[in-house]
Amino acid sequence: MALEKDDVIVSLVGDADLAAGRQMWASSSSQGHGPDQIGTSWWESAYKAPLPQWIQVDLGSQRTVRRLVLKTPDNWPAQNQTLTVEGSEDGSTFTTILASARYDFTPQTIIDLPGALVRCIRLVFTANNGPGPWGERGAFLSGFEVYGLPGEQPGAEGPPLPEPKKYVGPGRTSLSFGTVRSFVGSVWLNFKGELSWDGTGGYTIDGTLEASSSSDARRSTVWLEYGGESESWKKSSETETSNGRTQKLPIRLTGKLTPGEKLELRLGSWQAGVFGIGAVENSEKQQYVIS
Repeated sequence: MALEKDDVIVSLVGDADLAAGRQMWASSSSQGHGPDQIGTSWWESAYKAPLPQWIQVDLGSQRTVRRLVLKTPDNWPAQNQTLTVEGSEDGSTFTTILASARYDFTPQTIIDLPGALVRCIRLVFTANNGPGPWGERGAFLSGFEVYGLPGEQPGAEGPPLPEPKKYVGPGRTSLSFGTVRSFVGSVWLNFKGELSWDGTGGYTIDGTLEASSSSDARRSTVWLEYGGESESWKKSSETETSNGRTQKLPIRLTGKLTPGEKLELRLGSWQAGVFGIGAVENSEKQQYVIS
């Protein structure tokens, strides 16, 4: 159960935050402030990425959701954000639970829901009256709590849901992904940067490809692969690492896709071995939908 007093939620024994420890995704994120930072720092939409932006949580199984507690950091000035609450049974098809409304964050807001039975909750932000920490009016959250029926506890995990498509509109979307390859020694690959779209299908990828290796690693060559889902992979320039070295390669790539088409990114590498060149390996694909 829960009581309200002076717009602050007071949790009693038996109440459980159904979103605690659950998988969260977002339409975009600023560097170092992804959905996984909820609760310890904050999530914010990508720098200068236009609204609307969304964040969603997978509750693991279908739950009857009655209340949300949304927070911004305690040391931020009071602000209000306009958002819609959506729900989904499968993580793909969302319906509106609560229509768009403005909520005051002082620094938290409580939203009562009409007992929706859902597995995923998505918040779609369309406006923010106050600047964030660097002056940009994006979407921000430091707390995303979900409560069900009185005394309801998290249930059994259902089948894992696929990662939602990330639609990229005009503006910038933060990119960060990597992989580890073990052949002769270990090699760590990582790419961090931004993806921007000009509004007509043209895109630009700016960032840094970093490759580092263990002291016993042989020479490895790495690159970034990119392109539309329906076309052959294209490659960036390459960099190399071996025997404990760290190499950083600035990358700037451009291309053009039809709006609605997927842009795919992945890391590629090969390593020179004792008996020649090892097989090429690729990381998992990252997909973005140009919208």
